[in-house]
Amino acid sequence: MSKTAEILCVGTEILLGNITNTNATFLSQELSLLGFNVFHHTVVGDNPERLKSALAAAFGHADAVFLSGGLG
Repeated sequence: MSKTAEILCVGTEILLGNITNTNATFLSQELSLLGFNVFHHTVVGDNPERLKSALAAAFGHADAVFLSGGLG
């Protein structure tokens, strides 16, 4: 059985287009090598309530959730 993963990146600067989300690209490549199927990339701004909601959704459809931030 294959494992599914979601990458959840946090940062308003990504949403505004001020920076490219290179972390998601890197993580997708590495997770694929480890046998994960990455079906979702999600970006959420720097807001605790939206982050909480995004985490709940991610854990609802993925075996593992990987968080990234600090791009700005």
